[in-house]
Amino acid sequence: MKQLVKIHNLQDFEHAARKHLPRPLFGYIANSAEEGYTHAANRSAFDAYGLMPRAMVDVSSIALETELLGTRYQAPFGIAPMGISALSAYRGDIVQARAAAGEGLPMILSGSSLIPLEEVLEVGETDWFQAYLPGTLEEIEALLARVEKAGYRHLVITVDYAVPPNSDNNRKSGFSSPLRPSLRLAFDGLTRPRWLFGTFLRTLYRHGLPHFENNYATRGIAVMSKNVTRDFSGRRHLQWEYLERVRA
Repeated sequence: MKQLVKIHNLQDFEHAARKHLPRPLFGYIANSAEEGYTHAANRSAFDAYGLMPRAMVDVSSIALETELLGTRYQAPFGIAPMGISALSAYRGDIVQARAAAGEGLPMILSGSSLIPLEEVLEVGETDWFQAYLPGTLEEIEALLARVEKAGYRHLVITVDYAVPPNSDNNRKSGFSSPLRPSLRLAFDGLTRPRWLFGTFLRTLYRHGLPHFENNYATRGIAVMSKNVTRDFSGRRHLQWEYLERVRA
């Protein structure tokens, strides 16, 4: 792709994304919760590592391959789950899954994705799924039955979501989940015509308005709604006993 010619490092990706995506979507992807202390701590932890080169060592057969849960991957990293990827790029979850499969890397489908998990597994070749456990055992078992029936073999459970995060940065960038229709949101989309026609309108024409497909056993609400409060209630009482039930 022409857009990738000028990409040389991760910082270049962020610069290109800022120019391509509407302000709320870029803000959602680039933001961190609260005042960003955890994000800064993560970066600091990685910066604390140094690489010690050793000269005159035969490295012709060195590989980054890593085995995880019985599967051999080409590198010790993969694509983490991120919701609404299908608004960042056309059929974004499938694009990521295919790219990961092509490179021999794991890709975890987010529970807040906009493409049904069955479709992503069928055409995207990923068998990792991340779930936000619903609030009742009945809802949990229904979701897990759907995930298992679809053929996913690896289940990732998010456990740090007792209450939704307080993201000041999201509010500043105009992002909400679902997105609230407004004149400013329309303006943000119109100022990014490549994204507007290549991702959003293309999705509307071929697949209709995206919905949150995989938080529950059944389809969730639309990604754009006047009511910006998604149903993440009922998670405050989750305990380790629920995870034991999931494993069972």
